[in-house]
Amino acid sequence: MSYSSEVFNVMIASPGDVASERSIIRDVIYEWNAVHSKSRSIVLLPIGWESHSSPEMGESPQEIINNQILDKCDLLIGV
Repeated sequence: MSYSSEVFNVMIASPGDVASERSIIRDVIYEWNAVHSKSRSIVLLPIGWESHSSPEMGESPQEIINNQILDKCDLLIGV
């Protein structure tokens, strides 16, 4: 059954060499959602540079990521 909830975009910020750690963080967020999202009416949506950004020209890679996804996130987890 559907339910209303507030969605928070959670940016997982890290260098490229910690893919397994980013995966663990995503799994923990998904588990939190499974246990708590309905009762708290909150959904945490994991956002990462590797899946939510696209190539552009004209700015540094970090600037592109910041403009495309970081500016739209509510929370940040840094690794």
